[in-house]
Amino acid sequence: MIRLILIFVTSLVFGSLAIADAAPPPRSERAPFTEGRPGSPPAFTQTDWRPGYPIPPSWRPRYFYYETKYDLHPSPAGPILQTYADGTASWIRRSFSHRFEADQTACINWTWSADRLPTLTASETTKAGDDFAIRLYVFGRSVSGARYGFNYVWSNQHDPGSIWTSPYSNNKLMALQKGPNPSGQMIPESRDLIADLEAATGARPLTIESIAIMTDAEGSSSVAEARISEVLIGPCQIAVA
Repeated sequence: MIRLILIFVTSLVFGSLAIADAAPPPRSERAPFTEGRPGSPPAFTQTDWRPGYPIPPSWRPRYFYYETKYDLHPSPAGPILQTYADGTASWIRRSFSHRFEADQTACINWTWSADRLPTLTASETTKAGDDFAIRLYVFGRSVSGARYGFNYVWSNQHDPGSIWTSPYSNNKLMALQKGPNPSGQMIPESRDLIADLEAATGARPLTIESIAIMTDAEGSSSVAEARISEVLIGPCQIAVA
């Protein structure tokens, strides 16, 4: 039984994600981002600033509007990813293979903290307000074979449990926390993925194919900072709301 539980728990391991101390250039020195032509290298190599750290084989950045800074730091509880966006929007994403069994309850478990919320002047349901101190994206397929995109967010405006559609795509967002984190401590989360995805998309998920982490503040042209731990999929670690 112990062996089965250990097999069932899968982890978003930061592992070799060793990130050097690097910072984006001042805003006045940034050139506009342009997509590459068909057949050219991936878009993330076309930005005006490439990361000052090695990109591990299992991770890929994607630049939506310049680069959010991601720094990995050790802690007694495991590696913590610190994020910093200065009017920027990029994520780090990796493949993540998980298949739900018919009778399986799977929770996604992690800890996080929004240390500085973006300064919003528009609704989070609009492109101008679609900025979050920290997001956790989940991508995969439903039992029908259709693709889904879903993200848990630390919201400025929405109450925990709120669900809405991204202004950029059909992806669904769910708020888990709202407003500043006065304690400054990492907040644990444990979510029933099947229940959350069914509530958000109306379809039962079959697989998880990738996960991404993102801090963005380009719509509001402000600053956002956060921290997030490793992500584990397996038995629930705390009571699920």
